[in-house]
Amino acid sequence: MRLAQELVASQKHLASLPDLYYKVRQALLDQELDIGDLADLIASDPSLTGALLRIANSAFYGFPRKIETLSRAISLIGLNQVSDIVLASTLAAAFHGIRPQRMDMGRFWRGSIRRALLCRQFSRSLAERDTERAFVIGLLSDMGHLVMYHAVPDLMGIVLDTAGNGLLAQAEKERNIIGCDFSEVGAALCVAWQLPASIGAIIGCQLVPEQGGEHAAEAARLNLAISAAECLERGETAGAACPLLSEAAPDLSGVDLALMPVFGEHCESQLESVMASLGLA
Repeated sequence: MRLAQELVASQKHLASLPDLYYKVRQALLDQELDIGDLADLIASDPSLTGALLRIANSAFYGFPRKIETLSRAISLIGLNQVSDIVLASTLAAAFHGIRPQRMDMGRFWRGSIRRALLCRQFSRSLAERDTERAFVIGLLSDMGHLVMYHAVPDLMGIVLDTAGNGLLAQAEKERNIIGCDFSEVGAALCVAWQLPASIGAIIGCQLVPEQGGEHAAEAARLNLAISAAECLERGETAGAACPLLSEAAPDLSGVDLALMPVFGEHCESQLESVMASLGLA
């Protein structure tokens, strides 16, 4: 874990989020928070304002009337959901312009959004309250690779040239050549960003969800989302026959695999609109 922390610390431009995110998060902790004051704070950043309104008016929420003000969006979506949407929008904006050597950023963002959408679908199917948190976890899951491609591009080049097919083979090669894999770096990034410890724990054990302890179920759902997203990227159906990263994931996750094709279709139908909502299209 120390090496992962050192890689994160070496990338000053990636190791922290914009100040506005922390100001919004601090405001959300105030028990006497005034929605108008929160709206004014978010409105200080036009790109964040636009992203929040686009997401509020997206097909996912399906509100019957167009939402034109931040106060209205916050009231309808709810504070917990707003916090997660702000984080997702902040991440997208902060890293949109990054172009690491040998990293296909279009593929990276599509893969990340697919994971996020699938995690959110799993969460909704299980009637969990904070589905946006699941979206954020999926979106964050591969951020460790952004750090690694920046911090050790030559070593990552060797990994790409010598690793076998699939994410597990690549992660093993990363551990052998670099000393840590992307999930460890992603967990360290969550710590640097001062995100909830549970999110970092889930990111850190996404490849081995059975080691997730109290977070095993969420890690297993993320693991399933990665497997399904890889199927979708290949143009395949995200069904029960989709190759799994972890054989333990289905039982641990609580997700009904019979619904995977439906989840996959929903993901693909929303992919481009979510990319556009976050300014990634």
